[in-house]
Amino acid sequence: MHWQPLYWTATYWILVAAIVALLIAARRIAISEKTAKWWLLTLRGVVLLGLVVLLINPIDRRETILPPQPPAVSLLVDCSESMTLGVGRSRMDDVKKTIDTVTREVQSTHPMRFSMFRFGRHLAKVPNLTALNANEDASLLGDALERLPSRLAGDRPRAVVLFSDGAVPTEPQLQTITSAYRDLNVPIHVVLPQQQEIRGDIAITQLAIPPHVASGDVATVRAVIDSRGFDGQRVIVSIHPADRPNAAALTTLPLTLHDGPTPCELVVTADSSLGDLVLQVPVFDGEAIDSNNGIPFRLTDRERKLKVLYLEGTSQGAYAELRDALQEDPEIQCTAIVVNDQYANRPSLQRIDDPYRGYPTTRTELFEYDIVICSDISSRAFTPEQIAWTVELVDKRGGGFVMIGGYTSFGSGGWDRTAWEQLIPFDMTNRRDYLNQPFQVDVPTEAQSHPIWKLLDDPQRNRSAVESMPQFTGTNLIARVKPAATLLGQTQAPLSKVGVMPIFACQTFGRGRTFAMSTDTTEGWGRYFESQWGVGDNRYYRKFWRNVARWLAENSQASQRRLLVRCDRVIYSQNDPIQVVVEAFDKQLNPTTDYRLTARLQSDKLTSSDPPALSTIPSDVIDLQPDVSLQRYSGSIQAELPSSDKSSSPMQTIHLVVTAWLADQQVASESIELQLLHQSDEWLNPQSQPETLQLVAESSGGSILTSADELTRLLRSYDSAPGERLIHKVPLWDRSWVWIGLLSGLVVDWVLRRRHAATDHQVILNH
Repeated sequence: MHWQPLYWTATYWILVAAIVALLIAARRIAISEKTAKWWLLTLRGVVLLGLVVLLINPIDRRETILPPQPPAVSLLVDCSESMTLGVGRSRMDDVKKTIDTVTREVQSTHPMRFSMFRFGRHLAKVPNLTALNANEDASLLGDALERLPSRLAGDRPRAVVLFSDGAVPTEPQLQTITSAYRDLNVPIHVVLPQQQEIRGDIAITQLAIPPHVASGDVATVRAVIDSRGFDGQRVIVSIHPADRPNAAALTTLPLTLHDGPTPCELVVTADSSLGDLVLQVPVFDGEAIDSNNGIPFRLTDRERKLKVLYLEGTSQGAYAELRDALQEDPEIQCTAIVVNDQYANRPSLQRIDDPYRGYPTTRTELFEYDIVICSDISSRAFTPEQIAWTVELVDKRGGGFVMIGGYTSFGSGGWDRTAWEQLIPFDMTNRRDYLNQPFQVDVPTEAQSHPIWKLLDDPQRNRSAVESMPQFTGTNLIARVKPAATLLGQTQAPLSKVGVMPIFACQTFGRGRTFAMSTDTTEGWGRYFESQWGVGDNRYYRKFWRNVARWLAENSQASQRRLLVRCDRVIYSQNDPIQVVVEAFDKQLNPTTDYRLTARLQSDKLTSSDPPALSTIPSDVIDLQPDVSLQRYSGSIQAELPSSDKSSSPMQTIHLVVTAWLADQQVASESIELQLLHQSDEWLNPQSQPETLQLVAESSGGSILTSADELTRLLRSYDSAPGERLIHKVPLWDRSWVWIGLLSGLVVDWVLRRRHAATDHQVILNH
């Protein structure tokens, strides 16, 4: 208890004297001897003196000590784009790993409170490490340090730990701001990323290709190579097939780099069978990014051919007749594939034009073809993915599929246990055998009008040509034609074990079509079929297979290109105009300008034939303007990346999708792949710059930390702060018992006086 008088000390002595004088005066003027007694006046005096004591303001003072407070440390992380750089792993990955390791280790033995902030153009508090994404296009460290104290809500940290590569602009006020941290006794300790070996970067920043190139043409590809940190470096710029990075280059160009852009030209002979090509610059040690060293592109044909993938397992040379029959049509291109050993446990497929390649190993590569023909090859030669892609080619993309008989076809090749079973028009249930027996084929009357059997224009001569089909010498045994399939041919006479059996059949499957023949088309069962069906030659055999290919590919999206889309370049920078030129064709594939054409950009990678499934970049859909005189459309759309994707890579793939509309109905859609270059100062100057961070640490009283162990030792050196001492002061007059006591004294005084007054009154009455 202690006192805090509200008035001067003399004031209280005057009050005491006044109370004493008042009591004396009260005794003298009392009308009764009993009320004038000193003990009664003393009770009233005690109450009055109690009030005087309250005016002296006695205070009940109590003290509480809170538990010790763990030290607080603020973590400030640079989230600019340069933090995505690194060799093997990024600088940001290093930072996250360091923070996670250190905070776990420290808090396991040493309670500590961490608050984490990210900065770039803006400062923001983050709840965990997953929110640290290096997607800012600037590192405004001074602004972040200036704003940080206001975000700490009065909880001053013992230190600020800054994680940055030092790629920050020079800010005049930076030293002043960091000096203020020294005055606050809050040092800034700097942790540099462990990787400092980045020399610079080499990037392909421009690529232009001719708009029209046909197979065999010599095309000039123009590019610009931008280099930082590799001045004088000799490189070999090359072009090679995208799906064969280790194959010999189609063309090369030696080049000496210097800091800045270096233009170059490469001459290459176009070959549509190669598909996508890649312009490649070697990746050197110390490069910040390797994804911009290779750019895919395509040298498109002037006219797109119907593409057939023909797989033959009978023998090494048996493929020639069917392949040549198809390619007799200048609009059909056939790629032949054979097997190294038809009866091996795992046959290997090899292309005739390139033995190092086999059946397409990606969905995209397979979808370049319109038709797949599989003749006498076991299911063991394919992966489950390749089988599934083939089904998708027919079902979703309107492609064609053919299975031809042989010792390893149909049930004998295990195809009844695969997804191809649903493609084949024959029911192979419980049939894994074959029969070596001659037979003739009979084409039912109702099937003779099918386009596949149209060998000649004259109906009578055509019927005679069909009926002149030579005999076959064997066949796979099948159960029946599936209910939804069309029978195109059967044996004229019953075969042993099965009777009359279907030989040719076709059906629709999803968007596409399929065809099957239970016998062979090459030497062996089909040796007469491939060599003697004609007039002294095999002309009907050749026309038959061209009819099959044309009928199967009628709905193929790969062959029906109603739109030909071209752009002026392959690589664009942010906000560059993309100049688009489109040729449109009607159902008869005649040039037209009767459609309404729209263009838009889409950012996700194409996965199938459905462009609407892609995520659209936030840019306006534009209408392309028709030019009737030139029979084409043209327009310009702005190259733009969504803000969320701007830092994921300096070179990103986008798709320009052009759609043709007739009224409100979509007629056709075509997309081409482009590259969008995000040119950032953070990437153009990737070298770490610790000098600025050294200044920050020194002027704030902090230090440069070079490892996680140093940071751990630093944090463990901070002791918990003593618990806060809380003082509670309560005035005595705020206690209820004090006022109850004073009021009780007054009540007792009043009762006693009333009692004595009543007694005196009774005495008077008695007299």
